[in-house]
Amino acid sequence: MAYLTKQKINKTIKHLGLEIVGARGDGYFYFCDLENGAQVGESVLVCYLHHNSLEEWKREAEKVREGVCC
Repeated sequence: MAYLTKQKINKTIKHLGLEIVGARGDGYFYFCDLENGAQVGESVLVCYLHHNSLEEWKREAEKVREGVCC
């Protein structure tokens, strides 16, 4: 399994106008709007980025962009 980074996730979800924010081990990450920097949607409760696959991060971002509760 390839090492998962914020950079890889952000590259994958950039087309949605979002980026992932959070720090390793804090227990959560969240999405920010690229235009205004505001948090979009609920937090994703994982301690480490690799607890979700790249495809799962993409699905979470799509749900957030569509306004579907996580």
